[in-house]
Amino acid sequence: MLNSFRLALSFLTILPVYKKMASTEELARSVSYYPLIGLLLGLLSAGINFMLHRLGLTMAADVLAIVTMIVLTGGLHLDGLMDTADGLLSGKNRERKLEIMKDSRVGAMGVLAVSIVLLLKMAFLYELTFDLKVTTLVLAPVAGRWAMVYAITRFPYARAGGGLGNVLKQAGPMQIIVASVTLVVTCISLFGLQGFVIIGAILVAAMMITGTINKCLGGMTGDTYGATGELIEIWSIFVILMGQQTGIL
Repeated sequence: MLNSFRLALSFLTILPVYKKMASTEELARSVSYYPLIGLLLGLLSAGINFMLHRLGLTMAADVLAIVTMIVLTGGLHLDGLMDTADGLLSGKNRERKLEIMKDSRVGAMGVLAVSIVLLLKMAFLYELTFDLKVTTLVLAPVAGRWAMVYAITRFPYARAGGGLGNVLKQAGPMQIIVASVTLVVTCISLFGLQGFVIIGAILVAAMMITGTINKCLGGMTGDTYGATGELIEIWSIFVILMGQQTGIL
């Protein structure tokens, strides 16, 4: 259990806490802990925001909270978002889309996608009250990484042959169960019974996003896992903002 957690932490962040060569089984088991890694990242990000807010910063505190997350993850998921946008929005056939996504160069669609996502994250966070902002920063990365586990366990791998994404496909029901428990416990702890509304919104969005990607590519890839996580993060923030504006939260 501890080794699987350390492996997940090492894989999803820049922290080198697992230096051994991991087996296929270990990589698959580590998927269970993706939302827990998201929780740790969220707590750090929220902590940064809290401290800077106490110093009198507002928008700067929000931006630095987001930057903290990007630095700790090495921009891994944003890179996946850019590659996915370049491929899916290219207008090409399935095979060509996968080729474009594999290209290390970033195209115009990728730049636009990452710019829009970051701008929306900052705007949505800025509009939240301070208390909701802190709890949202904790929940969003948990939701994003749960969605990654959902994508890994729900859909086939799109590319022929091997690859890390194909290895992760060996994760199964136990991984999504553990990941879902982490999401539910976190959401209910932070938002009470209203958290079930947020969970429902996250589930619907995850189904729609991954279903659309699967339809376009015939499966998922490592890049689309990262893109799914980023999109669900921003969706979670938006849902909580709408809950604030309508008085539900």
